[in-house]
Amino acid sequence: MKAKKSAIIYLLIAAFVFASSSFNSEILYADVAVPETINIGLSFGQSQANLFTLGSETGMNILVHEKGSYKNLLDMTGPNYIKVRRDEYYNILNGKENEINYVRAAKYEGEVIGPYHIQIGEVYTDSEAALQVIKQLSSITPSVFLAYEGGWKVWSQLYLDESECLQQIKVMKKEASDINYSVIYPDKKRIQIIDGTTGKLMLLINSEEKIKIMPKEAKGKVSSLEYKGKKYRGDMIVQSLPESNITLINELSFDQYLYSVVPSEMPASWHMEALKAQAVAARNYALVTMGKHNAHGFDLCSTEHCQAYNGLAQEKESSTEAVNATKGQVITYNGALISAFFHSSSGGHTEDSENVWGTKTDYIRGVEDKFCLGSPYDNWTVELNRAEIKEKLAENGIDLGEISDIRILECSKYGRVTKLEIKGSKETRVFEKEKIRTVLGTRMLKSIWYDLKTDADIFVRGSMIGSSEPGRTSNMHVVSASGKTIVKGIKNKISVKGMNSAKAYNVIPDKYTFDGKGFGHGLGMSQYGAKGMAEAGYNYEEILEHYYQNSRVQ
Repeated sequence: MKAKKSAIIYLLIAAFVFASSSFNSEILYADVAVPETINIGLSFGQSQANLFTLGSETGMNILVHEKGSYKNLLDMTGPNYIKVRRDEYYNILNGKENEINYVRAAKYEGEVIGPYHIQIGEVYTDSEAALQVIKQLSSITPSVFLAYEGGWKVWSQLYLDESECLQQIKVMKKEASDINYSVIYPDKKRIQIIDGTTGKLMLLINSEEKIKIMPKEAKGKVSSLEYKGKKYRGDMIVQSLPESNITLINELSFDQYLYSVVPSEMPASWHMEALKAQAVAARNYALVTMGKHNAHGFDLCSTEHCQAYNGLAQEKESSTEAVNATKGQVITYNGALISAFFHSSSGGHTEDSENVWGTKTDYIRGVEDKFCLGSPYDNWTVELNRAEIKEKLAENGIDLGEISDIRILECSKYGRVTKLEIKGSKETRVFEKEKIRTVLGTRMLKSIWYDLKTDADIFVRGSMIGSSEPGRTSNMHVVSASGKTIVKGIKNKISVKGMNSAKAYNVIPDKYTFDGKGFGHGLGMSQYGAKGMAEAGYNYEEILEHYYQNSRVQ
C-alpha cells in the first residue's frame, strides 16, 4: 500500500513537472520561423549599370523561371564569366561599350549595335532543336543566337533599325526561302547574356521572367559567383523590374548571409560572446526588416541601409562560429520578435527610442553603458562654417537663406539633442532628433549627443563671485551713459575690452563646433559596449538582455 501511494505521488509530481515545463516552453519560445533562404539586392534602381559581368571558378548554369519553377537554359563548365547587358544601343570603341541614345543621322566612332533582330523560323520545342537550326544557319548569316520569350527561338544580329532587318531578310530568303523570317522590335526588358571569353552572344531573354545563374559545385571548393570583384555564395537572380534598370539579386541561405553580415558589422577579432550577441541581433534585425525592399523584388539590400553584407571574402572563422553557435536563436519581448537596433558606441549611455525616432518602444530604453567607454568615439569634434552648413542644407533641398544662428532648444534627460534651431535670412527651422544628422551626414555628425559652441560665444560675469553665463553677442545689449543699445559690430566684429586687453568676437557666428559623444543613433545594443561586457565576463544572453530591456534570448 505504501509503495502504491509512493507511485501515485511520483506520477502526480512528474505530471506537474511536465505540465509546468510545457507551460514555460510556450511562454519562452516564440513562434518565429527563420526562412531557409534570403534575397539580397546587390544592384537595383534607376542609377544602376545595365552592363556587368558575373564570373565563376567552377562553371555555372543559367536557368529561367517558367510556370512556377526554374528551367535550365545553358550549361557552362570550367572557370568562365558572362557579360550581362540590356538589349539596347551600344557604341563600342577601343574595346569599351557605352549605352547610347542612338540618333540615325549622327556620326559615331567605332562600332554601333542595336536592339533590332530577325527571328528565323517559329517557336521550337526545346533548346536542342533551336541549336540544330543555329548550326544550319551559321553559313547564311553571322551572329545567330538563342532567344527565349515564352519558348525557344532563333534570332539573328544586333541591327540599328527595321530597314537593316528587312534588307538582311531579302538576302537570307535567297539562301533559304522555305524558312519564315520576321523583324523583332526593341524591348527594354530584354537582356543579353554574352560569353565573356569569346564575346559571342549566347542568349537573349525577356527578363520579366527571372533569370537565375547558379555556380556549379566542385569538390574542395566553395561554389560562388563573382560580381564587381567580390565573391558571393548562393545564386544570382537577374530581372528587369518596374522603376528599375537591371536588378541583380543574391539568393543564399539565411545563415550564409549572416556569415558575411556579422564580420561586416563587427570586427571578427572581438570576443566570441560579443560576436554571438551581434549574430543574434543581426538575425533579429534581418527577420523584422525583411519586407523593406519588396517593391524592388528582394528582401534586404547589401548596404548599411539594411545591414552591411560584403560576400564570401568578408567571412571569418570566429564570426561563422558565432552564427552557428546561436543558430535559430532570436530575441523576443512578451513572446514577439523585437527590432534589435544596434549602433557602434553610445558614448556612455544609450537612449530611449522616442527621443531618436519618435516612437516609444518598451524594450528600447536608455541604459548605462560604461563598458563602451574607451572606444575611439568617446569624444569627437566637428567644426563647420556657415557656408558649409548652407551647402549641406541645399543638398537636402532646404533653403533658409543666409545662416545667422544655430541653437540647441531641447535635450533628452540623457543629453541627446532633440530639437535644434537654425535661423536663416529667409526662414527659421527646427530640426528634431536624428533629422540634422541626415542633413549634415551621419558620419560627420556621429551622434545627436553633443554640445554646440560658436566663435560668437561670450561669457559674461554675473553678480555672484566666480559665476558667469554664456551668450551670443548678437543677443546682448550695451549699457552706457546714453542708455541701452543692441550690440552692433563693424564687418560682423565687436571688440570686448577687459582689464588688461581687448578681444574681438563675431556678432553673427561663422564657425559652429559640435563637441559630441558616441557614434550612431544610440538605440539598443552598443557594439563597443558589447565588446566591453564580453571582456568583463558577461555572456551574449546577458549582453543582449541588458541592452534590450525585459527581453529574452530563445
